[in-house]
Amino acid sequence: MEAVPAAALWVLTVLRLPTALDAHRGSVFRATILAAIACTLYVPAVYYTVDPLLGGHNRVGLVTLLSLLLGFWQFRTAILLAAVTDTEVRRRQLVLGRFAAAAVCTTVTAGFLASRVDGTDPNLPLTYADQPGMAVFLWTGSAFIMWVCLDIARVCRSNVPHMHAPAFRSAFSLIAGGCVLFALVLLDRLIYGAVIAAEGADSQTAAALTGFYWIGETAAVLLVSLGLLLPRMAGRLRQGIFALRARLLLMQIKPIWNDVTSCQRELVLQDHRPALLVFFSRHAEAHLHRHLVEILDCELASPLARERLNEHHLSVVERAELLLESRSTPHLPR
Repeated sequence: MEAVPAAALWVLTVLRLPTALDAHRGSVFRATILAAIACTLYVPAVYYTVDPLLGGHNRVGLVTLLSLLLGFWQFRTAILLAAVTDTEVRRRQLVLGRFAAAAVCTTVTAGFLASRVDGTDPNLPLTYADQPGMAVFLWTGSAFIMWVCLDIARVCRSNVPHMHAPAFRSAFSLIAGGCVLFALVLLDRLIYGAVIAAEGADSQTAAALTGFYWIGETAAVLLVSLGLLLPRMAGRLRQGIFALRARLLLMQIKPIWNDVTSCQRELVLQDHRPALLVFFSRHAEAHLHRHLVEILDCELASPLARERLNEHHLSVVERAELLLESRSTPHLPR
């Protein structure tokens, strides 16, 4: 079960790779790759394999938590850059995030170094919960992640009503839901530690908490991943629909073009392909635009060309014009 969130995050990391060096969108890539590393190291088989390579003593547990903390910090940074339009408010929030991340990473590292955790164990904070250093390690890291999750949810909730594009509203709603769910998952782990201390790991309450943890963590990762991918998916879907409409109109306008330009071949570029084959043109939009311009040129050059157009022809030409005009209209970013 641990592999599902890790796999989802690695897929998202690969998809975000083109934005790795982007000044505004690179924080999402950094967040996903850090979270993917943390989730991968948390898989028991990986944890037990990597820890000896780092010298043992659960050092991989420290690396896992630091990766997770830095990943959440970068994710909060990405949300602030994308959603908050007030420059001064955004700057203050980014500075707060940097100081908080630095302080928390320093604190959890100090807590880890102050603890004796010789035996490799993926359940590091629970296994060594009786040590003060591990308590600092667990509660400081948990508090930071919960704060980040709830703050991201707050930012999303505050800014979603002001977003114009449905894809962005849906994306930020999914991200907010995923962050709230992740905060609940973290709370689940804290309660689980108290439950097993009082009732043991085999109690029904502990089993219920464990079941919620695995389902909740996977669902939270999938919700956030879908939220990050949705704007791009919506853009590609919009482009695909436009391309299909352009090809269908190109098939319809081809016979009209043949008829109108039959006596004015000097005004057009020759195109001998059958109407059915133009559907598969590599540059359907450009071909549609050229055919439309040449029809209009022939109309201007000869009144007879206009007479060849019936109501159906004019309807097709008008729809082609409207489609191409819609392409030139900029889409609102949010």
